[in-house]
Amino acid sequence: MVHDYDELAPGIFFFGDDGKVAKEMHYSEFEAVLDGYVPAAEWAGRSAKAVYAEIDSDFEVRSAVFFHVSFTKKGEVDPSWNLPLDQLARAATAGPDLGSGPIRLACSSQCPIQHFRDFLWDPDLRMGKGQLKQLHTACKRNKLAIQFREPDLYRTDHEVGFPAGHSVKSGMSSDLLEKSLFDRLRKEYEKEFRDHMAQMLREQRLKASTLTTESEKSIQELKAEHTRRLDEYRAMLEEKDRILHEEKEKNAQLKETIDGQAKKIEGLREYFEHKLEQAQGAEEFHIERLRENYEAEMAAKIESAVKEVKETLQMREVELLYRNEQEAHLQVEIAHLREENHSLISNSGDQLLEKMVSKGISFVTYQPGAGHITIPATDVSTFMESPAVYAAKHCGVNEQHYIAWLAHYQAPVCNCKGADGSICGANIPRINSPVDFILGDGDRCATHKDLQGATKLVRAGA
Repeated sequence: MVHDYDELAPGIFFFGDDGKVAKEMHYSEFEAVLDGYVPAAEWAGRSAKAVYAEIDSDFEVRSAVFFHVSFTKKGEVDPSWNLPLDQLARAATAGPDLGSGPIRLACSSQCPIQHFRDFLWDPDLRMGKGQLKQLHTACKRNKLAIQFREPDLYRTDHEVGFPAGHSVKSGMSSDLLEKSLFDRLRKEYEKEFRDHMAQMLREQRLKASTLTTESEKSIQELKAEHTRRLDEYRAMLEEKDRILHEEKEKNAQLKETIDGQAKKIEGLREYFEHKLEQAQGAEEFHIERLRENYEAEMAAKIESAVKEVKETLQMREVELLYRNEQEAHLQVEIAHLREENHSLISNSGDQLLEKMVSKGISFVTYQPGAGHITIPATDVSTFMESPAVYAAKHCGVNEQHYIAWLAHYQAPVCNCKGADGSICGANIPRINSPVDFILGDGDRCATHKDLQGATKLVRAGA
């Protein structure tokens, strides 16, 4: 395709995991991929980083939009993807200078339309490195074979070096001409210097914004990881306490049984000792028989008591094994029922959802803490099954943590219970993000905060 000399040629550049340009295509080819005519097999089932670039006749980048695009397992673009690349390029603000003046740049940290910010990504703005350098080199290489028509040759008064409507008079003195040229050059250099300083300030602001976005993302990931580990340690401690309590109850029951048997044996021993004392004046044979009977009966009683304790322990083990088997069976049955329920919900609405998506309808929901979430058609049934679980997963926390934060978010008061069972109810600052919320600290007032206990819990788990 041949473009006019003053026209901008659009192109799409895909970046690989190594940060280099992996594939280039004309925008018309990318539209064919969007329409499903030409699948991208090399990106099947993956999410790619791409750039929409507009190139001038000198093969310089004039505008760039850094965006994400997801592909299905068949290599087709995700049907929910809908990004106006040309509109973002036209509305983009000034970015770095790649050699022929500042380009128009749209990325996550500098998005002209905030609604599409999550679909964009930030390039590496270090001098001479990163994706902008790769993009500039690829455009200069021109593997896409972009062609431009030759411009019409013409001359104006501007090309001579004088303002329009002015010409060099033969009678003009050299001093006056030198002064005029000096004034013009000084104004042009001053303007160029101001433009250069303004461009440097814009580039520095963009770099600072990009670094801020990356640091905020890292902080959010660390907070989510800290919250997840804190929840895991708290669950482990609760499970250990439950097991310890059960073992104490079992030991108490066994101790009672053993104490009862010991009392019985002590009573029998006292009984036979009394009989033995009464028979001391009898014959030696009779005494020996009594001693033998005593030892035999004692051995039988002890054996009976030991057997009874063993049978009791075996019965407890059989009951525990049977209960574990029942729990495993019930867990399998519950998982099977959930799969059937999910399958029924998914199959019943697949045709309607596919028809709505083909008409350009997107599913967006607002959940506290997660904001506006665009729900893919494949996740609608999952969202309808449990919006809280879906929102918690989007926020990077578990369901229990999200529900506890939601209760605090809807009623930011101290929920610490006193000795009489009443709730404190003091107003506390609301925490707007689930990852910043810590149970036992964020839902307590300054008087009832349990931060020290939470710190001990983390140290114990570590």
